[in-house]
Amino acid sequence: MTRFMLSLGLFCALFTAPGPKLFATAEYDDEEYIEEENREVDPDIADYSEAEDLRARARQTQYPIVLLHGFLGWDQVFYFDYFYKVRSTLNPQGHNIYSTAVNPVQTVAARARELAPQLDAIMQATGAPKVNIIAHSMGGLDARYLVAHMGFNRKVASITTIGTPHYGSPIPGLIFKFLGKGDNLLYKAFEYLVSGFLGKGQMKPTDLDVRASLYNLSPEFLEGSFNPATPDSPDVYYQSYAGVSSITGWGTGDRMDPLLAGFQIAFGFGKRNDGLVSERSAQWGRYRGVVSADHIDLIGQLFGSTSDRFRHLSFYQELTNELADLGY
Repeated sequence: MTRFMLSLGLFCALFTAPGPKLFATAEYDDEEYIEEENREVDPDIADYSEAEDLRARARQTQYPIVLLHGFLGWDQVFYFDYFYKVRSTLNPQGHNIYSTAVNPVQTVAARARELAPQLDAIMQATGAPKVNIIAHSMGGLDARYLVAHMGFNRKVASITTIGTPHYGSPIPGLIFKFLGKGDNLLYKAFEYLVSGFLGKGQMKPTDLDVRASLYNLSPEFLEGSFNPATPDSPDVYYQSYAGVSSITGWGTGDRMDPLLAGFQIAFGFGKRNDGLVSERSAQWGRYRGVVSADHIDLIGQLFGSTSDRFRHLSFYQELTNELADLGY
């Protein structure tokens, strides 16, 4: 059910699907194919294939960790986490992880305004003077805006972005090319669908703005407006990770989800990406490297089914341990 929901959401969000012939992938025996992938993975792609002893390795951070979702994201829908089982698995092992929920289809500024009181509430409940933010996709832009424009530079200790399009994604431009930037029935239909599904009856279609949200993910907005107006704070530690995937899995160790594979036409030949965000665009602050995962795998979706080289719980465990080691 979760796989269907997220796949349906991505389809509706991007208004197109890959053609069955142009982007079809060959059929392989899974075990044999994974072995071929592992032998041919680029050496700079990190390997998180080994299962971790989570309890033995857990180290608690000084400040609580808050997970921020991306475009078309949620906290929990029908008991399914956006960051799949990260809190329910790691918190019992000694970590202190929270999650938030903001408008899934709105501008960065609007989402940050919704995020601010949630972070304040977490700090009040825990007595912590600061929080660590781990953000996926658009959530990383929300966090940067919050620090630069809303006075959270002394309330946020660190920002870790994962698959965030800091320099924009080519996907909004592809959508605008086919659908235009003006109002039309497809945009409206999408807003009705998302409000009813992710909003769980508590969100109106008029609360969403798909065109403005997509524009906020474009290179035109991020490079021309957002980045120059949103400087990093010297009080905050910034780091980032990127994911890479490919239609066949060759060179990356991950076969891209079919609903993402169709968008490879927007990236051009040879530009590594996770299906929605290029490796270069995902880099901000201290770049920690690239993992074998498409954009959905980065959050452990769907149902924890990711590439054989990327066990997402091990990745988030290691990430929190490193923040603890750094004193955050």
